[in-house]
Formats: sequence, structure tokens, C-alpha cells
Amino acid sequence: MKLKNIFSSISQKVKNSRDFLLGLGDIFSVVKLPDNILLTVTHGSARVPLKVFRHLSIYYQTSPRLLLNFSDYGTKYLVEKVANEQKVIPKYGRIIGDPNRNISAPDIIRFEDFGGNKVFREKFEKRLTSSIFRFFWKRKLLNYSYYPYYKEIYQRLEKLAKKKLKDENKPIILIDIHDVGNRILGRREKEDRPRKNKIAKVVISNAPDEETGEGVFGTAPDYFVKEFQEVLAKNLKIETREIKINTPYKGGNIIRQFGNPYQNSRLRRILNGKQIFAIQVEFNRGLYLNEVNQRPYTAKIRFVRNALMKTLRELCEF
Repeated sequence: MKLKNIFSSISQKVKNSRDFLLGLGDIFSVVKLPDNILLTVTHGSARVPLKVFRHLSIYYQTSPRLLLNFSDYGTKYLVEKVANEQKVIPKYGRIIGDPNRNISAPDIIRFEDFGGNKVFREKFEKRLTSSIFRFFWKRKLLNYSYYPYYKEIYQRLEKLAKKKLKDENKPIILIDIHDVGNRILGRREKEDRPRKNKIAKVVISNAPDEETGEGVFGTAPDYFVKEFQEVLAKNLKIETREIKINTPYKGGNIIRQFGNPYQNSRLRRILNGKQIFAIQVEFNRGLYLNEVNQRPYTAKIRFVRNALMKTLRELCEF
């Protein structure tokens, strides 16, 4: 019996050592994607500038759950192995300006979260809504992260456009990565509530209402979106029908801004005749996060990340 325990102990130590080494390999490995791909993780940060933190409501100052739930912070794990030159993540969260909204959108800065909790203290909210200096304060917030994020995306696209790609006929592909949960979090678990309509495992959007040419709509061709759906479903080992297209999301401002050179002269100059396909991919958080405590499942994160990376490689071959 003792011998059996000794062998069991040795076996466990070997397994632990192997897992540790594999973990080290996972930490130091860098994923190199095809050279025509850029990933944006628009809501991937949950950080707040210290100068703004003191203006947050007491709910947000005392509940990390709310801060995390107001972001898509889990998506950063999906791109953490990707080389820096092929991904862009904003420095701060959308709490100080949502990069997936147009600059003139009324909800570019939200004053209540999805659960109805106040985001800012009353005095600071008035600065942003009714003060004669409200435009100054709004710009001050957007200068922290919103404007720098857009600037960095333009810079990365310019580098891609100037780069001598292996296949010059291939379009530049921009994938804007998000996630969404079936649970809307409160300050405490007992205040959580389920979302009215359950979200599919994945939603792919290409802004089908956006005119991107004379009589042409969508920031990526339908055949590309369909192919993305089928390849990703195969790699995630789920049914194709579990990945929805443009339902319920049709795509936010990032793909509309950077996937439409027809209506964006700056982008048109940068691309200099090159095509760009831009799509938004929304993962269900339940695929890799514990929605109650927002903790990632390591093995599930790795699986979804590998499926996404494999899909991007296969699509570029296609």
C-alpha cells in the first residue's frame, strides 16, 4: 500500500511539473498571426484613471464586480499571446468614454450601467451634463483613452498598409473582439439578474446597414462573414447555428469607422487602394468566464483562444 502511495505521489509531482512547464511555455509563447490581420479589443480594459476614480459613485468605488461587468475584460485573455504590433487595447475602460460609440453619440459616456447603478457622483455628472464647461469636461475624459485608442488604430493600419505583405491581393482584416454575459451584475451577487434574452455563444457583425460603396453595404462581404462563422464553429466544436450573424448586434463604431474607406477619407489615404474587411465578434462570457465572480477558466480561455487563432489563420489561407 505504501509503495502504491509513493508511486502515486511521484506521478502527481511529475504531472505538476509538466503542467508547470507547459504553463511557462504558455506564458512566454507569442502568437504570430498572418501579416494582414489587426485585432482590436475595444472594451478590453476595466481600468479607471485615479483622477476620475474619486468622482465615481460609491457603488463603483466599493464594488469591483461593477467595474469588471462594465467592461469586456475577459477578452484581453483571448489576445494576450498575440504580438503587440497586431493588437490594440485601450488604456482605460469605456466608463470614461465608449470607443465603440461615435463621438456625437448620446451614450458615449454613460451615467447608469446596464443594471441601473449610478456610475458617477451627482456633482461630477452635472459637470458633464448641465455645466457651462460640460464640453471641456467631456473632452478631458475622452483624452484619457478614447482619442489615443483611435490614433493607435490608425497608426497600426498605416503600418500594415505600407508593409509588403506576402500576398498583396489579400485585404487587411480587422477583427474587433468583445464579449457579453447572460447575467447583469449588481454590487452583490444577490442583486444580479439574468438578461431578458439569452445571447448566442458567438455573434458576428459586419454593420449590414453601413453603406461602404455605391450600393454596397457592410464592412465585410457576406461570404467572408459566413466563412468566418463556419470555420469558427468547427474550431469551437459547436453547431454553426450557435453562431449568429448580425443578431442582436449589428456592429459598433469601430468597424464602421475603420471598415469603411468609402466614407472615411483619412482611412482611404492610409489604405491607398488596399481593401479592408472589418467585423465585430462577440463571445458569450460563459464560454470562458465564471459570470458570478468574473474569474476566467484557464483551460476554457486557452481553448477559445486557440480556436480563434486557428480560425484567423485558416481564413487567411482561404
